[in-house]
Amino acid sequence: MIIEPLSSRGGASVSGIDFSEPLSEDESFQLRAAFEEHGLLVIRGQTLTKQQLAAATEPFGGPDLSPPAEDCDPKAPGVSEIRTRGPNGEVIHQDDDALLGETGWHSDHAYITMPNRGKLLYAVEVPEERGGTGFIDGFATYDALPDATKQRIEGFHVIQSWAHAQATIASNMAYRDKGESMLAADRFADVAYPLVLTHPVSGRKALNCPPLWAAGIVELPGEEGQALVDELITHLTSSQFVHWHRYEPGDIAAWDNWRYLHAAEGTPGRYARLMWSVVIRGGPVIGREIGVQ
Repeated sequence: MIIEPLSSRGGASVSGIDFSEPLSEDESFQLRAAFEEHGLLVIRGQTLTKQQLAAATEPFGGPDLSPPAEDCDPKAPGVSEIRTRGPNGEVIHQDDDALLGETGWHSDHAYITMPNRGKLLYAVEVPEERGGTGFIDGFATYDALPDATKQRIEGFHVIQSWAHAQATIASNMAYRDKGESMLAADRFADVAYPLVLTHPVSGRKALNCPPLWAAGIVELPGEEGQALVDELITHLTSSQFVHWHRYEPGDIAAWDNWRYLHAAEGTPGRYARLMWSVVIRGGPVIGREIGVQ
C-alpha cells in the first residue's frame, strides 16, 4: 500500500490496495491510521460490486444501515446511488447545461444530533466535465484563525437548520423529485452544535460552521450572530483551504464527516454520472435540539 499527500490542502492518495479481496489485518490498520491522520483519502483503481463497497467501510467503522435511504439497493444494504440518469440510462432532465446535483458546503446529517462518521463515494461513471467533490479541512480552518477570534468563539454554538437549507435544496434539480416530505421545512428541528468542535477521536479542534446549515449563533441572536457566521464562512471557504477532487472511474473518496466539509460541484445535464455512496456508522451525540438542555 502506498500513501502519499493528496494536495497542499490536505488529504492523502492511496494506491496498491484492492477492496475486491478481503483486506489483511495490517492493511485495515494502515487504512484506519491514514483515515485518522488525514481525514480524507482518495483510493485509486477499484473495481467493485455494491456489496464490496459496503464491506470497504469496515476499517473505518462499518456501514450505517439504518434508516435505509430510499435509493438504496435492497441487495446491498447501506449503498445508495447518486445518478444523473434514470436506472435504464434514460435522460431525466432535458437541460444540457443545468448543473445536476450541485450542493453547497456542508457536513452530512448536521441537522440531527448525531452526525455520521463519514462516507465512501465510489465513481462508477464520470462526466467529461465537472462532477467533482470539494473538501475543506476543519482542523486547518480553525488553526488559521487569529488567536483573538479563537478566544471569542470558544463556547459558542452554531444553529444548524434544516429549514435554513431548504431554499438551496429545493432549487436543486437533483432534489426536485424527492417529494414534499423530503423538502418540508419543518421536517427536522433546529439543532445546536459547538462552533469549535473537539474531534471525538483525535481531540483536535475543528471550525464547525457548515454554510448550508448555519443559520446563526445561539449566544449571539440577531444581526451580530449572523455577522459572525458570515465572517467565518468567508474565512473557511477561502481558496487556500479548498481542494476539489475530480474523479477517475474506480476512485473512492473516503472522508471524516466530523472534520471535513464537502460540496458537490454538479454535473451538466448532457453528461451521465453515476456514483455509489455508503455512509460510515456514526458515534457520539454531538449536537442538541434547540431548547433542549
